[in-house]
Amino acid sequence: MYKQPELCGSLLAANHAHIARDLKTAAAAGIKRFHLDVTDGHYTAEIAFGVQLVRDLRKETGAFLDVHLALYNLPAVLDTFLDTGADLITLQYESCALPQRQLAKLRQRGIGSCLSFIPATGFDRIEYFMDEAEVISILAVDPGIGGQVFIPKVLQKIEKAAAFRENRGLKTRIAVDGGLTRENCRRAAEAGADILIFGSGVFSGNITENIKTLEGILR
Repeated sequence: MYKQPELCGSLLAANHAHIARDLKTAAAAGIKRFHLDVTDGHYTAEIAFGVQLVRDLRKETGAFLDVHLALYNLPAVLDTFLDTGADLITLQYESCALPQRQLAKLRQRGIGSCLSFIPATGFDRIEYFMDEAEVISILAVDPGIGGQVFIPKVLQKIEKAAAFRENRGLKTRIAVDGGLTRENCRRAAEAGADILIFGSGVFSGNITENIKTLEGILR
């Protein structure tokens, strides 16, 4: 049965000189969840965001902040984000040493946990963690670079994750991150996604009108 997914705004696509302004505009239009990619220029090609930005945004908004650590040396970097006010921290599976220990650390601190998987990672790896993380994020593009094209193969992975959750009676939420547009977002939702993470689809052009259009498509 189709269920309208939650929209999440990826701040990587916002105007970096006015991130708080763009966040507040999107929040006023109905978005309650925001995604921040933290990248190091090593695991990913570019460097983006950090501890101070998360702390500063926490002072500016009560919206839900999901911080995605897509970088190397992840356990050590994770420790620096535990007191930033992040509501949920997403760990990049492929660069995360001992992910179960890091998920346990987040649970102990009362912070939401999510594991993110690149398109090339098989479903067997995702399946293993679906009862350990609150959210499983399925990347539809390679991490750290905005504006990439959605990889259709991930739709099968979303369907498998949704079926596995149903069969096991799990409450794990499924997020889809990257390459989402007005043309393909409905397919991702119908495949079983609960959270759709939009970058330019929200922040490019008129933010309020973009959100209104997306909500109409996904209703």
